[in-house]
Amino acid sequence: MTSPAIRAARLIACVAFATAVGLNVTAAGMARPRATTEAPLWLQSPDVARRLSLSFRDLAADVYWVRAVVYYGSERLAPGGEKRYALLYPLLDFSTSLDQRFDVAYSLGAIFLSEGHPGGPGRPDLALQLLAKGRRYEPERWQYAHDMAFVHYWWLKDFRAAATHFEEAARLPAAPLWLRTMAAVTLAKGGDRDAARQLWTQLLDGSEVDWIKRSAVFHLQQIRALDDLDALRGLIERFTARAGRPPSSWDDLVRAGLLRAVPVDPQEVPYVLQNGAPALSPASSLLPLPGHEAGR
Repeated sequence: MTSPAIRAARLIACVAFATAVGLNVTAAGMARPRATTEAPLWLQSPDVARRLSLSFRDLAADVYWVRAVVYYGSERLAPGGEKRYALLYPLLDFSTSLDQRFDVAYSLGAIFLSEGHPGGPGRPDLALQLLAKGRRYEPERWQYAHDMAFVHYWWLKDFRAAATHFEEAARLPAAPLWLRTMAAVTLAKGGDRDAARQLWTQLLDGSEVDWIKRSAVFHLQQIRALDDLDALRGLIERFTARAGRPPSSWDDLVRAGLLRAVPVDPQEVPYVLQNGAPALSPASSLLPLPGHEAGR
């Protein structure tokens, strides 16, 4: 519990900080008029804020963090055409400059910045910039690399970059084991089957954890099914070119000498033909396939 003396000291610090900020804003206002109706930043430089906050930088960081949260919420509630979010990154930058290990501001701030308009500014690039700043101050904190991976995955659709960050996170101290599996899943969903197959094989051969081995086997079977479907599409194209029509069943391809028998998936469930195209059976436990619309 905070003592009365500490509470009084913090109150004095807040008053002093607010007074200094007010003088700075007044001087800035006299120097040049604002050309916009956007609410002004109290200070124009994080370095100035750090000096003015004396030994109470964490408290000042909280002030800017609260202001960032309130600002983000007020912009989300503003009428559709008036959502601007112009001060969101500067406020987050101030907060994390005052407290350079403010993990909540980095992680949640990145979510705020990444959110697409009108729910947010739609600036995943600034989210990555904020998280990169966090990594500079805490390079061994795996959560920042993890958060960067998700920005690349969900908002930028850059699956290879996402997988790279998942792998970076997985190599850091105290990182959970499932991060390596996330890298492989991301590559598979992005269509990079060869890289995903290599990662899953490494996990299968190198891990001593049963659930990781089971996961690796399952995902390797999914990748093999994707390869099978590609090969079957090629056989169907050959049959169609010869017969002048698509096959009505797998028996057509067997009779044409293109298949030895009805093809089955890696779990021995027969593939099906849907309007002349190969697909997994609805009974297959390999569904849904990752990145099934992508090529190799």
